[in-house]
Amino acid sequence: MPGTAARRNQRIAKAIASRSEISVICTASETSETSEGPGIQMKQVKAWDYRAVLRRKNKDGALPEQQKESYIAQWLIRLINTFPINIMAGEGGLWYLLGLLRRGAKDIREQGITHIYSSFRPFTDHYAAYRLKQKYPYLIWIADFRDLIIDPHYGHIFFAKAHQRFFRKMFSTADVLTTVSDGLAAHLRSYNPHVITLRNGIEEVHQVPTVATSHFTLAYTGSMFLDKRNAEPVFRALQELIQETRLEGSDVRVIYAGKDGHYWKDLARNYRFESLLDDHGIVSPEEAARIQKEVCINILLTISSEALRGVLTGKMIEYFESGSPVLGIIVGENDPELESILGQLEAGKTFSDQPHDLEGIKDFIYQEYLLWRQTGCNRKPLKTEILRRHYSVDAVMQPLLAYLQLDEKT
Repeated sequence: MPGTAARRNQRIAKAIASRSEISVICTASETSETSEGPGIQMKQVKAWDYRAVLRRKNKDGALPEQQKESYIAQWLIRLINTFPINIMAGEGGLWYLLGLLRRGAKDIREQGITHIYSSFRPFTDHYAAYRLKQKYPYLIWIADFRDLIIDPHYGHIFFAKAHQRFFRKMFSTADVLTTVSDGLAAHLRSYNPHVITLRNGIEEVHQVPTVATSHFTLAYTGSMFLDKRNAEPVFRALQELIQETRLEGSDVRVIYAGKDGHYWKDLARNYRFESLLDDHGIVSPEEAARIQKEVCINILLTISSEALRGVLTGKMIEYFESGSPVLGIIVGENDPELESILGQLEAGKTFSDQPHDLEGIKDFIYQEYLLWRQTGCNRKPLKTEILRRHYSVDAVMQPLLAYLQLDEKT
């Protein structure tokens, strides 16, 4: 399926398949695109869940954030994330779970499978792997986490303490946990001490050429998450820069692509920036990549607090692939891990959404604006060699391949 989650799993599968034959079990749908290649056998099982219903109404099977704000919607979200509802009616659904168990057991018996890999979300994938590990205890189970199942920022699950006890029992049977950041890894060690930070990687790292642009453009391509993403500091910074006559309002365009155009339209209306906003709606991955490469600033939105740091969205790697400067706006407080990553690559800067960081946001935007005025092009500041050394698929996969003793092709 489209999106950074599927791309992460695809890259991990291809990296392992370059060293050992693998079997991939995934959902089957009208929009499925198989990635069968050398060393990869694709198997599809049917799924029926709430997203299948939603896809009849929109492209990505996701609800706009405004439809999630009500008490009833929040209650339903918590319910669908709560065990065992999550394996019956959550992503994939019960039919999908039964298909995974049936097909997985068949492949293990007939093909001599030695390792299983599962990734959250959906939780159903982890639960299927857990049950297969119980049935075939000699299997090496790699449990991957792009997010925490119990996220302290969202609280989207009932009976959190009981679930934590269940998850500790469940994931203690895994051989190794993998995740996208050191911040998430610190939390996951309460489930299992064997955790590897396995960042999202880039398949082809190369110097991206600059692009001539008729406007000074800032873009965000992705979803909002209620009050856990905040783009307002960008609009406030632009407003003050224009009022201070440091920016020409006619030069500026803010581009949005995703399901939450209403949020950006409301924000633009509040700042009287309706003429500056260009809402593309939901676009293809290829169109999103084109936008990211052509803009002067890519906006990265996330959240950080003492309860959880290192929430590195999949969008980060897409922005690195584009080569354009990254402006991170973080709800709550600045994130030292994200700040360090952007600093190491000279890719951009991060700021909290708190008032004391507004001047820093203004200065970042203003400096990029001056460069655009001088050249008529966007800038590509990322250090390609550092990006290749730390974020190529070969680099990020090395710790896991070493753990699996697949450093060399077998």
